Amino acid sequence: MGITIHYAGKAKSPEAVDRLIDTLREISEESGWSYQLVNGKVMGKFKPFWGIGYGFKPSEDQILKGGIEFFPRMVSSQCNGYFKIYDTKFSAPVKKSFEKGVWPSFTIDTHKKGIQLTLHPKCETLSFIFDLQTLELASYEVYAHSRGIIYGFNGFSCKTQFAGFETHRIVCKLIKMASRYIDYTKVYDESKYYETENSHVSEETFEAVDNAMKSFIVWLTEKGLNATMCDES
Repeated sequence: MGITIHYAGKAKSPEAVDRLIDTLREISEESGWSYQLVNGKVMGKFKPFWGIGYGFKPSEDQILKGGIEFFPRMVSSQCNGYFKIYDTKFSAPVKKSFEKGVWPSFTIDTHKKGIQLTLHPKCETLSFIFDLQTLELASYEVYAHSRGIIYGFNGFSCKTQFAGFETHRIVCKLIKMASRYIDYTKVYDESKYYETENSHVSEETFEAVDNAMKSFIVWLTEKGLNATMCDES
């Protein structure tokens, strides 16, 4: 919960990956931000969970506008059968698996390279990590409870709510700067600053969301529920 900017796409060339990393590293060092370079092998069983699964039945309007599809064979006690399949190299095989009523998984053997920036202690990491085979922005995650399994996202997101509008503005400018090296297929800023550069409207959105979250925490506290579910940490 909190304002986030989402972005997906692919590098314009292998050389563009290196140029973007060098540019962001230099900017980080000049600005005093911490950063981490990413460069390594990715191999294992891959389960793409981006765009998979809905915990609620979407309305007809949501289905139409969101490109959500219904797969009858996927209906179970844990799944209602509604999915949004994003446009990536896995789209076609994922859809075929759903049509058969099977959860998809693939073997992946690739190399990832990129950079992660920490602009503010209360801002999520801003990541530009690429699959060097496809040049797509791709996050391949491995968790301790499921070793050997790689989970994947279609692109990245960066929550800025708790760091404040000024940090959000900088994140937007960095993502826009990176368009010199990336062909974006999606950039969605929940505050609309990326699209409009209207600081007044975006700051009002930040304040409104912040007030709503504070009110919700007060309501939880009054009900004797756990307010940490919305804690900024």
